[in-house]
Amino acid sequence: MANFKFIAASALAATMALSGSANAQGFQQDWEGFYAGAKLDLSMFTMIVEDPTSQLLNDIPTETNFVYHGGIVGGYNYMLENNLLIGAELQYTSQLAYQDFFTSNEAETTGLDFDWRLEGITTLRARAGFVQGNALPFITAGISSASAKFETVAIETDDGNKTCDNSNCAALSEDLLGMTLGGGIDWAFRKNFIGRIEVQRYIFQSSEAPYLNAGGDYACNDTDQCTVRYTPDVTTFSIGITYMF
Repeated sequence: MANFKFIAASALAATMALSGSANAQGFQQDWEGFYAGAKLDLSMFTMIVEDPTSQLLNDIPTETNFVYHGGIVGGYNYMLENNLLIGAELQYTSQLAYQDFFTSNEAETTGLDFDWRLEGITTLRARAGFVQGNALPFITAGISSASAKFETVAIETDDGNKTCDNSNCAALSEDLLGMTLGGGIDWAFRKNFIGRIEVQRYIFQSSEAPYLNAGGDYACNDTDQCTVRYTPDVTTFSIGITYMF
């Protein structure tokens, strides 16, 4: 959380600095029209895992990891009166992945192997902002989709490679829907070349994976609750550049 507060504070400071220098340039940016570009991301990827039977994930804490990735953006801006701007934007973001082994004994031969991924995050969102010379502070809201691949394998010994085919496992592969909220600033540092700083939050739906043994049967007595619920939560700090056409 401390790292996220630092990121948010840095973004706010940068936003204020860019806004203050927006009118000191020798050109006036026309903000209406199509644009496209690319971005670099630092995401705080949190996986909330719930196990009603407490057989697979007894004392596993909520896992939060910082992941570097990137993507592409494209959209259209439309100017209203009084420097108000609205628009629509499409984003595609590359894979978020977390892989680790959580050991439950001193010899590190027993525990859980995690492989949690969100692939091809696609977002369609609306934007609204207030043009201040060559700066555009904005807020966003929209919907997102991603291909989820979540797998948690119980490792009982260090003999051999443990997978879902030969060990207790809770795995799923499906498409998820979610929503996104964010805010940031676009800044025209050169005619039609736009820099961007932004913080964006993704909230995806939960998914339930059956907790199965190597034979493909439920691995716990209460089959009605023999599932593991995965809920991904992502907060992303982005820097990027776009070109106005």
